Amino acid sequence: MPIKLRDLGDTNFGSLNQSKNKNVIRYNHSIGKFDIISADEVLSKADNPPESFIDVVESEIDINNVTFTGIDGGVF
Repeated sequence: MPIKLRDLGDTNFGSLNQSKNKNVIRYNHSIGKFDIISADEVLSKADNPPESFIDVVESEIDINNVTFTGIDGGVF
């Protein structure tokens, strides 16, 4: 019995590395397997999302809900 999702027979993840961070798993009916795509690709496939969905997204990204704690430029 597989322990990891990628070891199942119906997955097509390719190499899993940092380039696939923040991607999502979907069932791809055309190939009959689960694969990984970017969130941007998911949203681009939505032709006409319901107005209620748009309202929820707009309320979640309300500027009053965003906390700014500064910018970290990292170490050079």
